[in-house]
Amino acid sequence: MLNKLYFDYHNDPKELFAVIEPRDWSVLLDSHAKQFTDQRFDIMTSDPIKKIYGRGSKTILETKTAKEEHICDPIDLLSDQMTFNQSSESTIPFTGGAIGFASYDQGNIYENIKQNNDDFNIPYVAFGIYDWALIIDHKDKKTILIFQNKNEIVNNIIEYLSKQKNGNDRHTYTISSDCISNTSFSEYEKKFTKIKSYIENGDCYQINFAQRFMLNYEGSPWAIYKDLSQSYGAPYSAYLSFPFAKIMSFSPERFIHQKDCIVETKPIKGTRPVSSNESENNEFIEELRGSDKEKAENLMIVDLLRNDFGRTCEMGSVKVTSLFDIETFANVHHLVSTVQGKLKNKEKIFDLLKGCFPGGSITGAPKIRAMQIINELEVSNRGIYCGSIGYISTNSRCDVNIAIRTALSVDNTLYFWGGGGITFDSDVNSEYKETLDKIRPFLDCFRR
Repeated sequence: MLNKLYFDYHNDPKELFAVIEPRDWSVLLDSHAKQFTDQRFDIMTSDPIKKIYGRGSKTILETKTAKEEHICDPIDLLSDQMTFNQSSESTIPFTGGAIGFASYDQGNIYENIKQNNDDFNIPYVAFGIYDWALIIDHKDKKTILIFQNKNEIVNNIIEYLSKQKNGNDRHTYTISSDCISNTSFSEYEKKFTKIKSYIENGDCYQINFAQRFMLNYEGSPWAIYKDLSQSYGAPYSAYLSFPFAKIMSFSPERFIHQKDCIVETKPIKGTRPVSSNESENNEFIEELRGSDKEKAENLMIVDLLRNDFGRTCEMGSVKVTSLFDIETFANVHHLVSTVQGKLKNKEKIFDLLKGCFPGGSITGAPKIRAMQIINELEVSNRGIYCGSIGYISTNSRCDVNIAIRTALSVDNTLYFWGGGGITFDSDVNSEYKETLDKIRPFLDCFRR
């Protein structure tokens, strides 16, 4: 039975999450609803009743009392361990269930692509199954505690919310090294030329190529997330605190959303920088709106995702509901389209996630050949970058992002990536600049 308690509204989820963050496998799905008014809910929780994590076909299932190794795909095991209910609860997105991530590297396994150099040595997939959560509803202005059973954690949360105390959140950090890329401009130029030759020879139409940045720091990764949130807010942001890594995502892109049997994806292709000069900013928007190159890139990925959806959705249900919308984020304008479909039944969501993974907007087309070329030309594995972060709820709702504008913290080293789609008409200087534009808030934050 799902229990719900209502408390006073908190407009900033980070104030509440500061209380939860030190706990085991704490997670925050942060909508930045103050900036993106069509966003409504923030979700946070910790201490899952089950942990499922692994690489390839080696998966660990961990509970409070046992730890088992399974020879199976982590997503398949997650599907087996999830229990969907027939609850009529439709006013909140999450009623318990799975929250976590799947890395881009797991997608290589699905497509039988040899893995690149692995610099991180962390699970490719990690999800907790949670039986409680704090949810902030920014539309109805309330804070909701949902739980299956009262326990020490839930009682502590109730006590904290009842007293309306401010969290003692004094975490800090300092940057202790220069920020360096794993790909110099001259190296980028050589690989750009190689990609253009692949396109000219008919191997592919588009390749999403990225460079990775890294720096060292001392202190709290949670403090870094809070700092970046001030200038880098995005509608599908997240902070995941696992023992093996901390993940901070500021993604503008929705990979898959589910409500009952209706599923949706919103691929991004097409970028222009945001300018503080209003006239120049409007010029960038109109330039993006009128760019045949950017629209052609976007349409390639829309067609790819229609095909991915068609393998799991009901025949004839897949449709493009919007094409080439302009959406503005902290540092860039994007061209965004929307594809919808209808699942044959609600529990097919895991088949859809695996069938579409990784998202076509961050591979290129055709997908498998693009992934092979990415693996050949990028220096190291992508890890969480271009994977997905989000939730699958017991009430047949799901929302997962494409993990772009995302940083990975391992052993006080912070990794983050900038990439873009390269096509026949691409210019090397423009594409290289785009990779920097996308991670500009990271660079600006760490220079302060």
